[in-house]
Amino acid sequence: MKSLITRLIFTVCTTAMFALPAQAEPIAKVMVLDYQLNDMTDLPNAPEELERIAYLSSTYKQRLADNGVELVPVNEALKNAVANQSPTYLFDNVPNAAKMAEGGGADYLLIGVALKPTYLFVYPRILLVDIKTAEVVMARAAQLESSWSDQNTTRRTAEKLADMVTEELKVLTAN
Repeated sequence: MKSLITRLIFTVCTTAMFALPAQAEPIAKVMVLDYQLNDMTDLPNAPEELERIAYLSSTYKQRLADNGVELVPVNEALKNAVANQSPTYLFDNVPNAAKMAEGGGADYLLIGVALKPTYLFVYPRILLVDIKTAEVVMARAAQLESSWSDQNTTRRTAEKLADMVTEELKVLTAN
């Protein structure tokens, strides 16, 4: 009988231990746009650069999710704006972007633009926008100085930016 009770307690404890992380609340619900490339060089939008920016976006989103941020799907209004406007349109028009994100189930909107003013550097810039107030609650940038084939630097930059966002979301949601 004592062995049965011990096994029962062990089973309950291990089940609870593995079930608790799955039931944890997300840090925040965020609609995350892919980085848009704002290439100001003489030969804009090289396929290799577009590939690097796509990798930056996917790594960034994965790190946010790994950090406990709930990623909300981007709605059609924002997808349409990304497809039909300049790469900086939403970044430069935060109130419009927040309005487009309303009703999508997210508390925050993350807008990213990768500015490429020269062949040597790319500056991934982000705005974290409170959708309810249409206010920027965090603005950050990083310098990505590497060959477009250097995935390690791109990955580290994406992770660094995602970690900054995560920490800011923790502060914002703690209040």
